[in-house]
Amino acid sequence: MSQSKICKRCNLPVIENADQYEVFENMHWLCFHLEFEHEGDPDAACGDPSCPWWHIAALKGKLVELGFDPQQVLLEATKEKWNR
Repeated sequence: MSQSKICKRCNLPVIENADQYEVFENMHWLCFHLEFEHEGDPDAACGDPSCPWWHIAALKGKLVELGFDPQQVLLEATKEKWNR
C-alpha cells in the first residue's frame, strides 16, 4: 500500500496530480500556485495564464459576450449536478 501524499500547505491528500507531487514541492498544484506564483489577492485573478481565477474570468467574459448570464449558467449547472 502506497503512502498518502499530503500537501504541506493545506495538509490534505494530493490525489488529482499525485504524479507531480515532487514537482510542486509536495503540494497541490493550486496550493503551489497560490504560494509561489500568484500575485495580489488570492481571491482575484493574477497575470499567470494558468491561474484558475483568470480562467474563470475569461470564461465569464466570453459567456457575457455570447449573451449568457454567468450566474444563470452556474445555477443551471448546479441544479443539473445535484437535482437529477
